[in-house]
Amino acid sequence: MINYFNQQIKSIYESRRALAKETSQSQNKALLALHPKFDDLLKAKKQTELDIVKSKSKGLDVSALQNSLEKINGDIKRYAQENNLQFTPPYLCPTCKDSGYIDGKPCECLTEQYDALIKENASLTSLPQFAFEDNEFASMTIPQAKGMNKLYSIMKNKVCNDFANCKWNNFMLSGASGVGKTCLALATANALLDKGVSALYLSAFEFVNIFLDKHTHKQTELSKKAEYVSECEMLIIDNFGEEPIYKNVTLEYLFSTLDKRMANNKKTFICTQLGAGALISRYGEAFLSKFTDKKYSLSVGYITGENLRKS
Repeated sequence: MINYFNQQIKSIYESRRALAKETSQSQNKALLALHPKFDDLLKAKKQTELDIVKSKSKGLDVSALQNSLEKINGDIKRYAQENNLQFTPPYLCPTCKDSGYIDGKPCECLTEQYDALIKENASLTSLPQFAFEDNEFASMTIPQAKGMNKLYSIMKNKVCNDFANCKWNNFMLSGASGVGKTCLALATANALLDKGVSALYLSAFEFVNIFLDKHTHKQTELSKKAEYVSECEMLIIDNFGEEPIYKNVTLEYLFSTLDKRMANNKKTFICTQLGAGALISRYGEAFLSKFTDKKYSLSVGYITGENLRKS
């Protein structure tokens, strides 16, 4: 789990515990009104505990008071059992009592909450549902079918199914419009999200706007995403090369983000219609080398073929 959601998760669980406590107090008050004898026992318990504390502070013998407290506790337990009284707060998760952890390890409810948050934050708009199972290239006879089908297999088996051990940090698909790049990127994002891996899918235009707002100190929902762009485990930027180049923003934030992500072993997946020459002309050789160095990158030659969007 990444740190980006820590404060949000903390607030969620604080709210859960507060609600459970408030509900419990209200329910207990009504329950005690129906059982005055039990209420008297609880008051006697509290008073005896106070007497023990006061007597200890004065150096007095408290053995008689402790015996009395033990008897009162026994009476409370028996009365509760005989009348089937339950005073446990109504936690949403009784396993961890809305703490999120059991013996220092995340509870199943916390994992579910985290998964819900990463899916909720997977894109600026609703992330299209396209999965590896929707891949039909194996049955197609179009020029790019064999190559794209192989890429689907690599991204599914070597990246998504073994994300923690994947040797690549950077991925780049460059090719003509409609050859299938975006669908593969979406399948990758959705598969990772289903495995509890934080993936963020953005258009290049959205990427630039996030950092434009940050650069101009605008306190918008976009600018707040800048931290997640750097921290998410898989960043996917689609339509790369179509974004506007703003002075002191586009290239500077792009390079600083990529460098930070690589330094922290985060993965970045870029889809573009630009070829190598156009990428160098627009972003420089240093950028291209980050996505073509086979030691830590997976990229293929320019993909051509049938435009599936026209089908």
